Amino acid sequence: MPNSCFLIVDGSSLLVRAYFATAYSGQLMQTKSGVCTNGIHGFLHMLTGACEIIRPSHLFIAWDVSRDTFRREIFPQYKATRGELPVELLPQFDLAQQVLKDLGVAQYSHPRFEADDLIGSMARIAERQGHSATILTGDRDSLQLITDLVTVAITKKGIKELEYYTPTRLHEELRIQADQIRDLKALMGDASDNIPGVSGIGEKTALKLLLEHGTIENLFENLHTVKGKLREKLELHRDSAFLSKKLATIVTDIPMELDVADCRMQFLLDQAKDRLLDLELHRVIQQLQRLTEIA
Repeated sequence: MPNSCFLIVDGSSLLVRAYFATAYSGQLMQTKSGVCTNGIHGFLHMLTGACEIIRPSHLFIAWDVSRDTFRREIFPQYKATRGELPVELLPQFDLAQQVLKDLGVAQYSHPRFEADDLIGSMARIAERQGHSATILTGDRDSLQLITDLVTVAITKKGIKELEYYTPTRLHEELRIQADQIRDLKALMGDASDNIPGVSGIGEKTALKLLLEHGTIENLFENLHTVKGKLREKLELHRDSAFLSKKLATIVTDIPMELDVADCRMQFLLDQAKDRLLDLELHRVIQQLQRLTEIA
């Protein structure tokens, strides 16, 4: 487990994961007034659990607010295969953000960018100021953000099972560098985001090509060295490969109104307690009390 002073959280990823982890039984948590809370309960449980494990001095939460981001302008079919979120979950995004606002936690969203882009931009801001950071997410796209100062923690089961990716761990698993994750998706595509890639090329072949050529730019410059049907596939889907790399690349230079100083770790429990009680999140209150005592 790495030491980290800055925890950067993919709020949308964690909330969706928390909802489905507790909704599979069909028995959703509700308040006495009928407000669904299983997603926000699980999300806050995971967040406080991560803070107990990592003990950050800074905390930042990024949110998705629209699928109509700049990537849709480039490729209208981007994420077009995803279904709609359950109606019971949708109001919990606003509830989670209201609770975080009451707690004084730094959070940010942007209609033209995804949470990944906000995460990447804040990670680079923190890194430039000499902070180490851990990105907490269920999305492996963030692996491209790994550096010597930035670790990515992928959620597996709850919050107690996390996979920590450093440059060494990533290289051991895939034999490529973090910035080659974009090239990997450019070749193999990504079904979950509807990124097309190169038809007929899977992860194994894509990794082999990247080990030989490094980037898709270098690969296509030296396409004469690739033989047979593989070369034909690459020639046929050249434009798709470069489009896919653009779609897969996380933006890391979004101007944000928040800075590192605004992300100082704090949980203003007294300020948020009434809302938490209205949502009947008694266990979360106990976890937050424990965290403030530790701090």
